[in-house]
Amino acid sequence: MRQLVGDEILLMAMATEPDWILDMSQTYTDLILTEYQAVLNTGIPIHGIWVYGDVGYNRGPFFSPQMYRELIAPDHRRLSGFAHQNNLKLIYHTDGDVRKLIDDFVVNGFDCLQPLEAKANMDVRQLSPQYGKKLSFFGNINMMVASLNDRNQLEDEIKTKLKAGMAHHGYAYHSDHSVPPSVHWKTYQWIIELIDQYGNYA
Repeated sequence: MRQLVGDEILLMAMATEPDWILDMSQTYTDLILTEYQAVLNTGIPIHGIWVYGDVGYNRGPFFSPQMYRELIAPDHRRLSGFAHQNNLKLIYHTDGDVRKLIDDFVVNGFDCLQPLEAKANMDVRQLSPQYGKKLSFFGNINMMVASLNDRNQLEDEIKTKLKAGMAHHGYAYHSDHSVPPSVHWKTYQWIIELIDQYGNYA
């Protein structure tokens, strides 16, 4: 919806024209479900649904939890319901600080949260002990740390976050945002070596 009408129009309309927002959300969700059903109808084996949302910025969600529950959550439940009915997992992508919404994400049936933007105060070391029995995490390796190209700092970042994420329901490595050009190629190679060293469940 943000791409359809733009952030400013969308966020104001959530307060002033909620019926329009509900209509857009329902219509867009219908489209998503129709497309995924078409994929399933081909017989192509898939294991999950990865949905893009971006409902937060670096200081919190774009809207209140109550507004989320009224306008967005019903269609999120439709997405997770479809996924689970077809033995699929639902991965939800949102940037920003969405800690105030995680309880709702769990209630609405999300299986995994990605990418856990570190510079927006998302930290799997704090989130996994709290939610790790109900939710998997995907990401959170801070690219601002990686851009320093300091092996000691980077090793601590990866080692502690993998340990926290792997201790509970599950964790998958990913950067917390796009990898900037300031991250040297040798640094990224070092990241992969660290994942091999600290990220083995066996």
